[in-house]
Amino acid sequence: MIAEKIVERNVEPRQNDEIAESVKVTMKALKDFFGVRGVSKQARLRAIGSEFGHIVARNISGSKDPDVVLAEIASFWNGYALGEMQIEKGDPTTFTLRNCYDCIGVESGDLLCGFKEGFVNSILNDRTGGIGSVEEVECCAMGGEKCRFRVKAVHHEQHSEGPVLVLG
Repeated sequence: MIAEKIVERNVEPRQNDEIAESVKVTMKALKDFFGVRGVSKQARLRAIGSEFGHIVARNISGSKDPDVVLAEIASFWNGYALGEMQIEKGDPTTFTLRNCYDCIGVESGDLLCGFKEGFVNSILNDRTGGIGSVEEVECCAMGGEKCRFRVKAVHHEQHSEGPVLVLG
């Protein structure tokens, strides 16, 4: 009988491996999604989108300018065939999503855009230090022509107790 020598080797974890990070995020999101009963489906989807947004934020623009960051998000979204994202400057800034990967074939009433809210919101906040929040205002799954999101800006107001964030 020939004995095989088993060589043990320690595998060093890779700190910034996006595949491993994606697996961790997915596992955490699934645990959160299935483990928390008192949270709405949209809140769960926002949480999952936010986790993925944090990963993407590390690899996107180094700018703190919200317009530049939104343009980078649009480039990412469009470049990876997740749908068609178009930014519309104004007060407030909005963006539209058409032909989204997850909305194609969705029946009316199936809201999936919480993921997108969380995804874009976390990237914006991570890169800009917290410019505000993203909120869906029109949804194709609810009969809208497109999915449209509003970016609510944060204004810093000075009070005697210190700066206060106010959503506009």
